[in-house]
Amino acid sequence: MPLICGHDAPAYGLPLCGNEETVTAAPVCEECFDAAEGAPVGGEVETTDLPSGAGRVIDVAPTRGGLLLLSEEGRILLWETGARTCRELARGSVTVPDGSEPWCGREQTRRLHASRDGAFAAVVIDYGRHGEVYDLSSGAVTLTLENDGYHSDTVPFSLAFTEHDGRNVLLHRRQWSLIEAVDPATGEVLAAMPVEEESADWSGYFQGALHLSPGGTRIASDAWWWHPAGRPVAWNLGPWLTEGEGAWRTGNGWAALPPCEYYWNRPMAWLDEDRIVIGGLGEDEEEIVPGARVFDVSRVETDQWGHRNPVEVATFGGPEGAFFSADGLLFSAGAGGLGIWDPVAGARTGSVPGFVPTHHDALAGHLLAFDPARGAIRRWPTSGSRR
Repeated sequence: MPLICGHDAPAYGLPLCGNEETVTAAPVCEECFDAAEGAPVGGEVETTDLPSGAGRVIDVAPTRGGLLLLSEEGRILLWETGARTCRELARGSVTVPDGSEPWCGREQTRRLHASRDGAFAAVVIDYGRHGEVYDLSSGAVTLTLENDGYHSDTVPFSLAFTEHDGRNVLLHRRQWSLIEAVDPATGEVLAAMPVEEESADWSGYFQGALHLSPGGTRIASDAWWWHPAGRPVAWNLGPWLTEGEGAWRTGNGWAALPPCEYYWNRPMAWLDEDRIVIGGLGEDEEEIVPGARVFDVSRVETDQWGHRNPVEVATFGGPEGAFFSADGLLFSAGAGGLGIWDPVAGARTGSVPGFVPTHHDALAGHLLAFDPARGAIRRWPTSGSRR
């Protein structure tokens, strides 16, 4: 098929639209694809082998003091920036239960979380029930976590660290539909969602992975509800952590995003304190195609059933894989590499071929690609996203 760009070259990338009157896609050459869809950008991808003393590392978590490593043996190690060695801070006992059966391919696996200041860490079983919290100054286990197990095999373990009034706070799922905030040092409950009320806006959701906004003012849960449909929910943290349960009845910015049949555990990232972007276009898991939907949770409309729905401010195709965000841009970790997107215009502005990040070190301004098989970390500075 001839190229619509008119160049004598092999076809490259996905077909692009050739005119403004009809939505017709046709092949173009690599030069024109990059011009239209975003050429590779600057910023060197740096590869660093993990310290030899770490053994086999299964997960990592960025902190202000360096990168925490979780070893196969359950050791939590601190790898300080620029250091060739690491040191053990704690050792846990969390393991995946023998004979655990995955639900719809969702394998139980250990996941490492950490507070930004590196004072506390948690190891939990995604798609499981158990976890532990550690004081990294002493290595002591401060909390043993366990949810009620009701359909816990359908979602990652709901957990996130945040900060409020100068102290660390741990958010976690206590029961299938309830998130509570606790002091990670003592387990003291600081705030909890009210016990289930059938008529309440927040009732009936199976809480999933928690996503904290960049400034820590809002939280989103990649939840689902019967029958089942994925339906992420978001709410304000400040009123809740200050007022407790009462904030849920007086208004704490609760909003539910549109449902999608059988589809959750989806790409998700906050662009700022108000806008959140979720991955996938379509209303059913079997119809989902790559793309992004951007919602402003500060602008809420109430539908005919009384549901509070945030305003959708942008929708565009293309982004796939895990989502990250920095400086108002969206980053998508697709199979072929990193895509960089303007979420307002809905256009891909650049790419980093072959770099597929797994973590975001927002404090250092890097996206990280953790490769457990090779025992290495690849870093790319988000500042390189602007040419």
